Amino acid sequence: MNNPIRYKKRDIIRLLEAGNERELCFLMLYQVYEEGAFSNLVIKKADKAADTLGRKLDFTRAMLYGTITYTFAIDFLIRHITKEDPDAMDPVTRTIIRMAVWQLQFGESIPDYAVCDSSVEIAKKYNHKVSGYVNAVVRKYASAPEAKKYLDQYKPGIRASLKPEIYGIFKKDFGKTRAFDIGMAFLKTSGTTVRFDGSKVDSKKLIDELKAMGINAAPAKIIKDAVEITGGLKGLENSEIYSKYGMFIQGEAAMLASLIAAPSEGDKILDVCSAPGGKSTHMATMCHDNCSILSCDINEARLELVSENAQRLGLKSISVQCCDASKIAKENKDSKKSYDLVLCDVPCSGLGLIGRKPDIRQNITFERIEELLPLQGAILDSAAKMVKPGGTLVYCTCTLNSDENENQVNAFIESHKSFHTVSITKYLPDTIVMDEERKETAENGMITLFPDTDGTEGFFICRMEKDRKDDQE
Repeated sequence: MNNPIRYKKRDIIRLLEAGNERELCFLMLYQVYEEGAFSNLVIKKADKAADTLGRKLDFTRAMLYGTITYTFAIDFLIRHITKEDPDAMDPVTRTIIRMAVWQLQFGESIPDYAVCDSSVEIAKKYNHKVSGYVNAVVRKYASAPEAKKYLDQYKPGIRASLKPEIYGIFKKDFGKTRAFDIGMAFLKTSGTTVRFDGSKVDSKKLIDELKAMGINAAPAKIIKDAVEITGGLKGLENSEIYSKYGMFIQGEAAMLASLIAAPSEGDKILDVCSAPGGKSTHMATMCHDNCSILSCDINEARLELVSENAQRLGLKSISVQCCDASKIAKENKDSKKSYDLVLCDVPCSGLGLIGRKPDIRQNITFERIEELLPLQGAILDSAAKMVKPGGTLVYCTCTLNSDENENQVNAFIESHKSFHTVSITKYLPDTIVMDEERKETAENGMITLFPDTDGTEGFFICRMEKDRKDDQE
């Protein structure tokens, strides 16, 4: 295995048999940092190989996600303590040292010598010329005074491990104090939420059955027909009850979007940007499969997941179409102004998901966000043309950025006089914390969920309705 970029299942098995989890983590981190791979996919590949050995990758997973999550803080500490710049290092060195600093700074009960020795061994294998340098930098960090490593003494953005592009957005929209609270909340680990069909099982019975399977579950924070699972899914997706009870892994905030959309039996529904089908299947379940849902996405491979999930859940009301959401009205001229409900979960910066998708911390840029704004507007404009008079349009994102959220809605309303926001108060579960500001916002048709106050991913939802009189949309 001379190339750290390429490794196969047999290589993973060999490393695990030899007890080289750090080397395996290095290979995965290298792919994420230098090859643009997604962390969830590289760990999934490793999990499959580990399953053949009956092994669990708890330490590897913690090191992988921990290093990615804290990269901004780690790079600051490397510069501050060792006076070396990760950006000036070669890719192998940079990856090894970041991983080493995570172990030294955030790992639990990991001896310094184990970190130093393993870092040098990995360097010798993948770029022997830098092994001495790696040894020197890691040892310098390990031997530095603890006072220098105390993260809480540094600026809020460093403590929350958020680069200025992200932290600046939070400060602009929510102020310094709240921005820090949000950033720190994203560092806390949370469970996995799973939606179920409340007509088939109640929360207590499901939790008992999950417990019997060795799965730790509790009622979800805000959604009645959902549970939160901690400690891993342990084969849940392959179990009989997963399909039997209509279960679907989905964030609570995303579930709330369907509740606010409030579909009715007999409705004709359009779900744009729908893959992998969480909201489509949720709305179909809410309507007892007595509705008609066209589920669209531009990615054909991901659209197949919608069909697979609908089939798994026994839902007949969902059909799929591969299309560009920004041109959906042009590609569906015959059905313009015919939908009772149109739901737009548009492509966004994903800043509300950085707690469980740490790759976003590295990948999102101000330029990328700016590129998304006109696309979001185009999707909303095209989708609006599909709403019938008196129908409903729901706009949502998984970000905490007013330019993508409230400002996008306000711009749309300003240029589409036949649409207006409507109160969503009656659709909100009584488990949601409602202060005066949120009450006012909800009356104006909008809500934003936060990791610090709601314990969910960051998410924005707005409900609009179209005037009953005909228009020229």
